[in-house]
Amino acid sequence: MHFRQFLAAITLASFAACTTPAAAPVESDIALSEGVDWVANHPEWGEKAEQVFALATDYVEEVAATHEAGTWAVALDIDETVLNNVEYQIRRERIGEGFTPESWHEWTSEKSATLVPGAKPFIERVNELGGHVALVTNRADTEQLWTEENLASVGLERNEDFRVLLTRAQPKGASDKTPRFDVVPAMLAAQGYPGVEIVAFIGDNRHDRPQPISADDKFFCIDQGGMYGTPCAQRPQPVMN
Repeated sequence: MHFRQFLAAITLASFAACTTPAAAPVESDIALSEGVDWVANHPEWGEKAEQVFALATDYVEEVAATHEAGTWAVALDIDETVLNNVEYQIRRERIGEGFTPESWHEWTSEKSATLVPGAKPFIERVNELGGHVALVTNRADTEQLWTEENLASVGLERNEDFRVLLTRAQPKGASDKTPRFDVVPAMLAAQGYPGVEIVAFIGDNRHDRPQPISADDKFFCIDQGGMYGTPCAQRPQPVMN
């Protein structure tokens, strides 16, 4: 082979190497489960949440008309009711895993959950009307400080917006919230507000209200798409193209 032929062969080989397609990424995006996709990607989820909070606002305005300021309260769940954790669900599905206490603990430490649409205006309206806001959650007591900091980051401050935040004691605390609901009036009494009545409960799961369920309890259900737990709303229907 002449030198010029040899040089041309090397040049062609180098060009071919440079134009070889890159290998496909090891990880590719996945299709999200129906409920997670609905909350993450469909505006209807936020619209429905705002509608529920609008109904709850109408109700507390009626309550305020017949109750003295400072004598009534509402109890709200936190996750998927006040704070939206769909990013956590997306992360878990992308690696093919479900909920674990360890991954949830890490997520809460990030303090990056966002607001559920309608939650903040509702809480502000309750306070304007003279009501109290109690947050009753099954987040662990070891996550309480992070939870309060996450709430503050989205504009919900203790005393300004809520007076009570009750978590679940670890390691033996029961997930049943009823005993904690019962404690709310006593905690408010200790803060100088005796005789407070909880007039409404708001949550995304069936157990975000006192158990056993009573027809006298006023409960407003936020639809979280059936992402986890025992949702109080039916799972959304698939969106038809």
